[in-house]
Amino acid sequence: MVAHRYLGVAVGLLMLLWFASGVVMLFVRWPEVTPAERTAGLAPIPWARCCDLSALDPAQVVDGGSVEALAGRPVLRTGGETYDLSTGQVLAPLSRAAAMQAAQLHAGRAPISARLVQRDQWTVTGYFNARRPFWRVEMGDPVRTVIHVSARTGEISQATTRNDRVLAWLGPIPHWLYPQVLRQDVRLWTQVVIWGSLAGLFLTVTGIYLGVIAWRPWRDARLTPFRGLMKWHHLTGLAAGLLTLTWTLSGLLSMQPWGLLDSQPDPAVASYRQSQTTAGELSQALQALKARDLKARQVRIVPFEGRLALLADGARLDAAGRPAPLAPSDLARAAQALGPIARQGLIATEDAYWYGHHEPVQLPVWRVIRTDGTRHYLDPASGEVLRTVDAAGRGFRWWHLALHRLDVVPGFDRGAGWAAAMTVLLLLAGASVAIGVWLAFRRIRHDLGRLIPRRRA
Repeated sequence: MVAHRYLGVAVGLLMLLWFASGVVMLFVRWPEVTPAERTAGLAPIPWARCCDLSALDPAQVVDGGSVEALAGRPVLRTGGETYDLSTGQVLAPLSRAAAMQAAQLHAGRAPISARLVQRDQWTVTGYFNARRPFWRVEMGDPVRTVIHVSARTGEISQATTRNDRVLAWLGPIPHWLYPQVLRQDVRLWTQVVIWGSLAGLFLTVTGIYLGVIAWRPWRDARLTPFRGLMKWHHLTGLAAGLLTLTWTLSGLLSMQPWGLLDSQPDPAVASYRQSQTTAGELSQALQALKARDLKARQVRIVPFEGRLALLADGARLDAAGRPAPLAPSDLARAAQALGPIARQGLIATEDAYWYGHHEPVQLPVWRVIRTDGTRHYLDPASGEVLRTVDAAGRGFRWWHLALHRLDVVPGFDRGAGWAAAMTVLLLLAGASVAIGVWLAFRRIRHDLGRLIPRRRA
């Protein structure tokens, strides 16, 4: 088929890039600063300079947030804004000196330089938009660490080493088509990935069709009628065709095109999370913590059943600063706000929708399964909803994650054995594509060579 042949060069090269980078992705993840890593790099909250909330109306509802230290002063992050609790005002843009101080505290060594950037390769996604611009701080250590500190909020937002950056260019960036020049335009990037995946699907389906009709086992006992490289392209294509189709289809579905497998906000979760805590009540609670001189790096505001509660470095406190751990009966009662429940309870092991792959997940968790099949996973320490899996989320788990990772066999869904098997399969599929690209290139060059002399004549 002419279309298969000519697509085989351009689209085949793209698929070959996906397979090669996919092998790297088995071992390399996109660099990021996890919440635990960011909290560990914070200084203890300086209560002596706390807690002026005059920028907030005492009757204003506070729906979550956190209190932390930033450059020797306490700050409150809530509602998409950061407040300086030593002055009561919205935090001014972070200075270079303050950014370098924050980076030094996080990394444990003095930085050598800092410059302001709006966006770069390591902060290209929309996840970082609320924190732009960034101070890009270079630490000057042997591993060439670079830390991005938000000039707007003061948060440590990204940290990479030289190895992280090199490996990202071999794995996540080519696999996800993440070069900054493309990824910064979300609409363009989305369309390139979707239509590139569709072209890959067409190439794979036509290849399987051509391979089957050329094989014709009911007419010929031979494995393949071809010779040379075409023989190996035919055999590897038959062996890896279905696998290639699986990966290409699941890669397309990762983009949730045209709303497929796209979960919508759950009104029940919004109702469950609704807070009645006011800025006035929060001010009183923080004063209580100040009076106790609580030793903590971070105090999170975690309303439960609408009422104020605090989480100080993982320990739950009431509004007076006293320990207030949640009991199973508290979680069971609060979960009623999520809707009709089929069953609920604490689980200490992973299930099909709450599981780790490259990184472990928090366990135990409180699992709530509604009568409509929707699942909610709650943090037993705070009562927060960690994840909601509705019908679309369950479809995404099986149609994208399961097909893309092939992690459906318990005990063989991660680790060295799984990675070795995936590497072999990726190399098999990649070999078929690589041979096909070379054959298509040779044939196209031959076709053009015949066409050009005719035109000259």
